[in-house]
Amino acid sequence: MLFIEAINRASTQSNEKKLLSRTKYRPTISNKDSVDLSSAAHQVKEIHLDSQVKTPLTASVSVFANLIEHTLRHLISTNLHLYSPEELNLDLKKWALFLQVPPTSADKDNPSVAYKTSTGNRRPPAKQLIFHIPVKPSYGTPIEMTLLLSPHNGSPETPNIFHTFQKESTLPVLRTPYPPEFLRQQATHHHILLDQDGEPDQLSPLYAHINQSRIISSDNLPPEITGLRIWRSKNNTLTPVVLGDDKIGLLFVGHHKPLEGNTISEEERARRANNLYTKA
Repeated sequence: MLFIEAINRASTQSNEKKLLSRTKYRPTISNKDSVDLSSAAHQVKEIHLDSQVKTPLTASVSVFANLIEHTLRHLISTNLHLYSPEELNLDLKKWALFLQVPPTSADKDNPSVAYKTSTGNRRPPAKQLIFHIPVKPSYGTPIEMTLLLSPHNGSPETPNIFHTFQKESTLPVLRTPYPPEFLRQQATHHHILLDQDGEPDQLSPLYAHINQSRIISSDNLPPEITGLRIWRSKNNTLTPVVLGDDKIGLLFVGHHKPLEGNTISEEERARRANNLYTKA
């Protein structure tokens, strides 16, 4: 994703962020998501993203997005590009994307729950992946940032990367145009959740608003991108930050505020899953 100009100077950042950047990181390796949403842990919620409901795309957000792009390039071994809506001129259009937020954990004891892996096909537990990324400022030495990538326990199928990649990796240097004073004020540790449960054309409401030269043939995209969804867990809420589509590719939506819709009951979720299996 394109780097956004750093408008705020380091001296204007809060002491709270300074303390966060100095905190020693001790990753917890577990098979659970970072936040338990209590009563919502086994529910699917419908949300939508609106083109008009967002925060500005700042340099701090840009650093976070580029950490994700840098990591995905390593995972998929492709020089892919993570677009922002602004790069595609979507900020000038009116649109909405409707998504289902998966449950935060699968119900292992209830066979009627759709988000359940059959015992016969169960693989060894998936592991979290830790990526150490040296982030190079415009001058000076790199500053290490860490991205912790977890499989989404509510997903019916864990992406293969969580079974095949080594648990901890150091990635090549990520070069940025930002001064070291700015980078030192940023959070250096991020935790995101990944699944591949989206529809292949989950960005289809945007097709009519994008220059057709931007539309990509699905033959030219790695299969790992199709239906890809990356979530950030914050304040007991799962927020989508990246969506993958077989026509547009990867889109960063982390600065768009999700608007809640209805909660889908376990019975309705199971009914929809049975319909999918019947059609298959």
